[in-house]
Amino acid sequence: MYSVQTIDLTKYFEKEGGKVDRIIAVNHVNLDVEEGAFFGLLGPNGAGKTTLIKMLCTLIIPDEGTAKIAGYDVVNEPDKVKENIGWLHGETGGRALYWRLSARDNLKFYAFLQNIPSDMAGRRIDALLDFFELTKDADRLVKDFSTGMKVRVMLARTLLANATILLMDEPTVGLDASGAIETRNLLRSLCKELHKTIFFTTHNIMEAERLCDRIAVMNKGKIVAVDTPLKLSEITKSFRGVELRLLGSGETAVSELQSVPGVKKVVKVQPEEDHVIIQLEVENEDEALVRIPQYLRSRRTKMIGIQKALPDLEEVFIRLTGEERVEGG
Repeated sequence: MYSVQTIDLTKYFEKEGGKVDRIIAVNHVNLDVEEGAFFGLLGPNGAGKTTLIKMLCTLIIPDEGTAKIAGYDVVNEPDKVKENIGWLHGETGGRALYWRLSARDNLKFYAFLQNIPSDMAGRRIDALLDFFELTKDADRLVKDFSTGMKVRVMLARTLLANATILLMDEPTVGLDASGAIETRNLLRSLCKELHKTIFFTTHNIMEAERLCDRIAVMNKGKIVAVDTPLKLSEITKSFRGVELRLLGSGETAVSELQSVPGVKKVVKVQPEEDHVIIQLEVENEDEALVRIPQYLRSRRTKMIGIQKALPDLEEVFIRLTGEERVEGG
């Protein structure tokens, strides 16, 4: 049995005026997500990702087709579906929390709304506060929390009912770089350590590439490809690239690297906690592996490592959809 399955899932929205009477937001989508998988739905803003995930959450009723969550039909068995899911949508700055309540009281309130018995709720809240490293701050007001801490409280809220399937609609939207990195690490832990199935939407290619076991690429309501990040990257076999890791932000190096002979363009800049990963498209990989370290040494830029690189998913997306790029940070 799949954790998430869609069967010709379709949603129309009526459009007033103009030549088109209705817009097909989600167009006969078929997806199968295995138990324990970290599954990404990647696409630009307006691709239909949020509409699809709201149908999975039973917030929107499909016009055609259906979906199943843990084997339960979202149309005919919505209560059973709700028992098996935790849902988190992009809530910039923790807006869905009550800022004048403590973290613990926020969780107690949401546990009450979900009809979780008080003794069970207390045990789960303590365990979640511990898992998300919030125990020492549990009785502080949320208004005094950093953005990253607010996200941790929201993730704890999502897990209150102990759901095995987590539906995440762009959970890092609006976060700064450090907050986004922290959230991605937490999501990875939820999947790998707590064995949760995560269905995750994003317009950020780097997120999908880093987090997901499998990725569906969605554009204009349709699924145009589904596979592992590695398999999707094989679509652009003509790509020649290298990936290097530099200490610090690498801000100066990014602009300078584009002037190195043989470098065609900077494909990706991915900040990490103490270094940055930069992917470059080059004319000749072997030459670049020699020339780029020499150039960086001459600029006294500390390089941690360099290697040949597979094509970035942005290149894959362009080939699949014809779009210029996927927005994201």
